[in-house]
Amino acid sequence: MLQSRVKWPASLLAASVGLCLVSGLARAQTFDAPLVKCQSVTTPAVLTTCAASQDPLTRGGATISAQGDVTVIVFGAATNTTYNVSLVSNDGTQTLAIDSFMTDASGDGYLRKDAYFKFGTVGAGNVVLSSSGGEEFVTGILISSNGLESARDFQPGLVRATDVTVPGTLSNFGSDPLASGRVDVENDDGALSIHVNGARPATTYTAILRSPGASPTTTAIGPLSATDKHGNAKLVIDSEFAASTIGSGEVVLQSGSTDEFVSGFKVDQKFIPPKVSASNLEPCGSVTFPALSNCGSDPLDSGSYEVNATGGVKVTLAGANPSTNYELFFRPLDNSGDTDTGIEIPTNALGNASTGFKSFSDFTKDTIASGTFVVKHKTDTLDQFVSGYEIH
Repeated sequence: MLQSRVKWPASLLAASVGLCLVSGLARAQTFDAPLVKCQSVTTPAVLTTCAASQDPLTRGGATISAQGDVTVIVFGAATNTTYNVSLVSNDGTQTLAIDSFMTDASGDGYLRKDAYFKFGTVGAGNVVLSSSGGEEFVTGILISSNGLESARDFQPGLVRATDVTVPGTLSNFGSDPLASGRVDVENDDGALSIHVNGARPATTYTAILRSPGASPTTTAIGPLSATDKHGNAKLVIDSEFAASTIGSGEVVLQSGSTDEFVSGFKVDQKFIPPKVSASNLEPCGSVTFPALSNCGSDPLDSGSYEVNATGGVKVTLAGANPSTNYELFFRPLDNSGDTDTGIEIPTNALGNASTGFKSFSDFTKDTIASGTFVVKHKTDTLDQFVSGYEIH
């Protein structure tokens, strides 16, 4: 499987949503939340900053990773429409404009910004998508209506209020320590869990949900267990939010009436350049697991492809048909149809070829693709060589 920071074909957008929550994310102070329509928010209060005429939205979400990557994705929004993406403080007084993107003819679109927030950044607030008419979509809490998973969970980190600098500093906060913290609200059943580590020992923190705006409404969540000698505590509630709840705001942990920790994110990992993706190529007709049906019969002693960090693709063949014009195709993980990369692989008289790194127009900076490569003749549709491996 290819997994490199290259362009998502439109057909891959749906498959990529699940990639926003990867192994280890729940342990980091990252931010991951569904996008909801601004006018649909009722918990803790309705929002007053929404566009008068609300765009549609089937689903969407926003993620800020531990390396500062920003990913925003929408499905079924207004078609061919530009959305401006901002991080807005919960009180609405501070706004950081991130960038904009345009949806396609289906209303699907995405924005990806690698390492947008630099190492050490601590932020809090809501990701807001606005059109020319005003605020359309905001990050928040979305609970399924029928107990089945219908959107991503609400999973922000917890950060010290005193450390927040993006989109602006906060006021009226305490100075308790915090090593790490996390909030998780499950989409399917509204269950909630809050964990803090390395806070002040022997302290009871009380959690609230505070609505966005200058005159916020708060909803009580409940007290955490008293922190132990290491400053660790948790709160677990099986059904904190009712079915069909749509909310937006920030989770705040208070000591007494003082804000100590707020939902947000902390960039605590150095940016790591994308890894190179590579795979062996196998003759299609030799594959046994699973057996493939649309195969040609060209020989191949060995072959491979490689994708570098800038999206260049290199193909090497040995022992294929001599003096033959092969072509490289990208096959999406959802099998929605092959895309011709335009990369030609002409073999020499010995059946060998090495293309060097060639560009593919769909592989551009700061995006992610998921799929594989297939080598065919330029003149037919049979698969000659496919990504795979041989077990002896």
